[in-house]
Amino acid sequence: MAQSRGRWLLGVGIPVIVAAVGVGGWFLYDNSGDRARSRAEIIENCQGLVDPDAVMGFGMPRVEAGASADQACVLLRAVTFEGQEQMEEFASLKVEASKDAQPGGSRFDYDARSVVAIARCADPARSGGVTALRATAATEGDSPGRGRPGFLSGLAREAALRAAAKAGCETTLPAAPKV
Repeated sequence: MAQSRGRWLLGVGIPVIVAAVGVGGWFLYDNSGDRARSRAEIIENCQGLVDPDAVMGFGMPRVEAGASADQACVLLRAVTFEGQEQMEEFASLKVEASKDAQPGGSRFDYDARSVVAIARCADPARSGGVTALRATAATEGDSPGRGRPGFLSGLAREAALRAAAKAGCETTLPAAPKV
């Protein structure tokens, strides 16, 4: 009896188990492959200044990230137009460090298409003379408005704080406005 179970396991059971694991693994890869590739691309191309889960938290199946001459990060999302999927720019991020910023506190400035987070360094001597960091998150193209409330301000705030940490700049920044 024990031998027949062993033969069944070797003859039928193991191939069935291997097939089930393979199908399950392919299902997981197929459903999370785009997301995993998008996460890796955002981390790499946005220089660690952007939280990929926050960017992809809007149900976008695929996001690409790149950089341009004047932008630290350009985010593109998959959209369908007349049955064809294409990548469309939806946000950009620019981060600048200043060694001669005017005195003042950390703050946010915003307009119809962008949010600027300005993080002042508490001790510029510890941050190599950097007195402030400015992170600008903006919508791109013909996108009307900013999309989900708080998205751009959250993107700018996160980038300013991460850039400050990289520069050794101790700072505080108010909560991101929901604009």
